[in-house]
Amino acid sequence: MIRTGFFVFFFSILSFSHAITLSDSARISLLTVAPGDELYSAFGHSGIRVTDFKTNMDVVFNYGTFDFNQPNFYVNFVKGRLLYMIDVELFQNFKSMYVYEERAVTEDLLNLTTEEKQHIFSYLYNNAKPENRDYRYEFFFDNCATRIRDVFEKELGKKLVFHYESFDTNYTLKQMLDLYVAKSPWVQFGFYLILGMPCEVKATPRVQAFLPDYLQKVFQTASLQTPNGDERFVNATNVLLDYPLPVAENDFFTPLNSMLLLLLMFVILSIAEWKFKKQFLFFDGMLFGIAGVLGCFFLCMWLFTEHYSVPKNLNMLWAIPLHLPVVFLLMFKSLRKYLAKWFLFTAVLMVVLLLLKGILPQPYHVAVLPVIAALGLRAWLLSIKLK
Repeated sequence: MIRTGFFVFFFSILSFSHAITLSDSARISLLTVAPGDELYSAFGHSGIRVTDFKTNMDVVFNYGTFDFNQPNFYVNFVKGRLLYMIDVELFQNFKSMYVYEERAVTEDLLNLTTEEKQHIFSYLYNNAKPENRDYRYEFFFDNCATRIRDVFEKELGKKLVFHYESFDTNYTLKQMLDLYVAKSPWVQFGFYLILGMPCEVKATPRVQAFLPDYLQKVFQTASLQTPNGDERFVNATNVLLDYPLPVAENDFFTPLNSMLLLLLMFVILSIAEWKFKKQFLFFDGMLFGIAGVLGCFFLCMWLFTEHYSVPKNLNMLWAIPLHLPVVFLLMFKSLRKYLAKWFLFTAVLMVVLLLLKGILPQPYHVAVLPVIAALGLRAWLLSIKLK
């Protein structure tokens, strides 16, 4: 969905005229790009193509670009304040990129009058001017797909009617992402770790249009109210580039297998401690230290960023931020007996989380369960040994 790059102006090509008038041969269409192999392209991409054969114009407007050179780029990215912009480029350049990336592109020709095409083109042209082109990006509600929907809603008004009867309304926002990242287990695992409670709300059909595939479905099922009765919004669909979708990763070291190996390691460690009457606090420091670092990260994302999707992250119930200072306190032998109560509390909490895994309002990724089990096991043993 998100295509990084620099803004490409076409005003230099068309600057001979202050008012650009489309001919009666002009066409406006929705372009939908299939998901790619990389994370930034995992959800596809959308664009608006404007073609006018009489003036030899063939350009694509899309809202999915940003400028790395904008002030405080990385700070704004982390805080959720990144500015995106509408990009304009020649269609041939747009197409060449997806030939190189081997991603399918389909085109939906829209049923518009000459006057409507002019209004939409003029709106896009004005929106793409330097003083108007930036907008505050929000992944679920204001992105390269939703902006396109909003353009046509604004310009066509009540004439454009969306029909959502065929949409499945049982998916949450996070489950909508699952449809695209399930083939990449580590990416899916990352989403389950960082996304919080706001992503557990149901994705209404209108909200589902944040995904380019679903925006295309919204357009293909829409109708136009005309004096001659209802007409289809999409006249025809053409396949411009045809490539297979990325295949699922086939790797033994999936998040689940990797975390099961982690759990096995700590089970063996626990048996070794019992058999040889030793205590391996170094490994406990690593386990609870990493959990504490993760918890601090989740907490900072909640408190200090403006991302919609990351607050109220229940992963902090097992990745507890306080684990981080507790790990350092373990170095002081005089404090260990006091820390035993903390680890007893942690062990009980981990058991509760495992028992309630099916009814938590924010479901955990299955690979988190072995981690919770490892934390519970080691916390219980520490609560005994530190007394």
